[in-house]
Amino acid sequence: MIRLRKTFKKQRSVRYKFFRKSLLTNCLLLLIPIMMIGPYSVVQSSRDNTAAIEKSTYQTLHQLEKTMDLLYSHIDNANIFFSSNPRVTIQLKKAFNEKSLSLDSLKNIENLSLYFQNLIFTDPYIENIYVYYDNANERIYLPQKGAIQTISSPEEQGFIETYKNSGGRDFWMEVHRKQTTYSAAGQNSLMIYQRLYTRSASIPAGLIVFEYDLNKLDQYFQTLLQYDRQTIYLMDSGNNIIYTNSHSANPVGELNSIFPDLTAKEEQHLFDIQANGMSHKAAYLKSPRINGLTYITLTPSSEIYKTTRNLSGTYMLLTFSAILLSFILAFYKTNREYRYLNSIIDIFSNPDASKQHFDHMPQNASNPFEYIMLNIIRLFLEQKYLKVQASERDYKMQILKLQALQHQINPHFLHNTLNTIYWEAIRLTSSENPCSTMVSSLSSVMRYSLSDPQENVKIKEEIGYLKTYLDIMKTRYADKFEIRYRMDDSCTIYPIKKMILQPIVENAIYHGVKEKEGKGIICVGVRRLRKSILFYILDDGVGITPEKFLELQEQLRRNSAVSSAHIGLANTNLRLTLAYGAASGLHIKSVRGKYTLVYFMVPPAFQ
Repeated sequence: MIRLRKTFKKQRSVRYKFFRKSLLTNCLLLLIPIMMIGPYSVVQSSRDNTAAIEKSTYQTLHQLEKTMDLLYSHIDNANIFFSSNPRVTIQLKKAFNEKSLSLDSLKNIENLSLYFQNLIFTDPYIENIYVYYDNANERIYLPQKGAIQTISSPEEQGFIETYKNSGGRDFWMEVHRKQTTYSAAGQNSLMIYQRLYTRSASIPAGLIVFEYDLNKLDQYFQTLLQYDRQTIYLMDSGNNIIYTNSHSANPVGELNSIFPDLTAKEEQHLFDIQANGMSHKAAYLKSPRINGLTYITLTPSSEIYKTTRNLSGTYMLLTFSAILLSFILAFYKTNREYRYLNSIIDIFSNPDASKQHFDHMPQNASNPFEYIMLNIIRLFLEQKYLKVQASERDYKMQILKLQALQHQINPHFLHNTLNTIYWEAIRLTSSENPCSTMVSSLSSVMRYSLSDPQENVKIKEEIGYLKTYLDIMKTRYADKFEIRYRMDDSCTIYPIKKMILQPIVENAIYHGVKEKEGKGIICVGVRRLRKSILFYILDDGVGITPEKFLELQEQLRRNSAVSSAHIGLANTNLRLTLAYGAASGLHIKSVRGKYTLVYFMVPPAFQ
């Protein structure tokens, strides 16, 4: 019981080590790319957002100033127009003071109205223009109507009261809110006042008022903003808010809380500031005009860095997911590898009883333990295969020996008979003749071939036998072929199986050059390679048809029976593979009508 407990504890320790190693590997593979790309992306996103808000704020401030400067220019141009045209001022003052307007006054007012009406039609923000000169008839000039009329509306009366109570101000602004029948929210107007002076006079003689549609200006200002909840303020020289898009319940209090810190910073530079409990990026720009505005922008940092926050959240989610995935993969991999480890232990412990492991193994290894398992299984299979192959090889060798015994003829009888024929041929011609020469060569061939067919001979002896055999064939097929030898003399001392080359050369004669028109060439070569000896027989005969070539190749590969026409090649191939292994089998290359090449290589282990 104690031993079993120790074994279980040891296995659990090994499993934990596997899990820890796998977890660490998975975490490194998954987290390293995330750790490299994630922080860089977050930092780069933050930098891009900061650069974008700086550029956006600069453009917004200057576009606000440009727009308001255009409104100022209308006031300036009108003031210059009246001050530089005293005749126009005299005509207007005359019209204001007449009890009833004369024809000349009406004509002069009509001409003057053309100047202002053109200005109203070309500027989409101008709603109305009011011109007033001190008069006892309580009249006011309305250029958009082209008429001088008696002050009737409360709004017009308010202009006069504002003018009379303006004190020492020559220029000021006000925001008026009008209630309309079609809009519960009302219509806001920006009123810009400018006192009018006659030439060389220090006391104002009148007032010109430009009324701008603040709702249209608000629509335009909104197009300048690139972030949600971005706030802009327009303040006059008296620090009064002329315009803001703030949704705060108390925008004045909001601005007053940050204004001291705001003005302490450098103009047109972005800086951090706290407003309404939130962090903002703020900037301001002061108009160079004496009565110019101060333009302020506040952008919540949460809006600026929204992309960075989202990217950071995605990065954290990917990190958490990678860690979780690492745990899952490590758990799965540990169980699988530990199962293979147990299988390996079972195979080594009891190989005969481990057959069930073989049926569930994959074709290719995907991890080290599968690789070990596959090699163990391959080792068992190869051992069994080698045993079967050895038995089959011994069986085939015995068959070949029996065939050799069956075909053996009493060498003494053959030698004596051939010797008798040889001397009889000499007696008849009283000298050597082709018949005696052929009989002598045949006797040498028979003596060489009837000895043990499994005997190893030196390559030079095999070549000598081949030459004797070819002398007989040249006599039979005179002027049909020419034989050429390309020998590496350093190879001639090595052993080789007897009568390996003769069947190949015979095949070249009968199926190559014999069928060719004219004289053919047969080349027999032996070359020493770095790790083997190469034998090749090349003829320029008729070659082999593609269909027959493929069939022959397949039959030689399987060492199966071939047609009787190539029985010599089949026997030679079988002898080579039995003696030297499958790598030493015959190789054939042939092009129909051009050549046939047969070659094989003897591995160095058999040299």
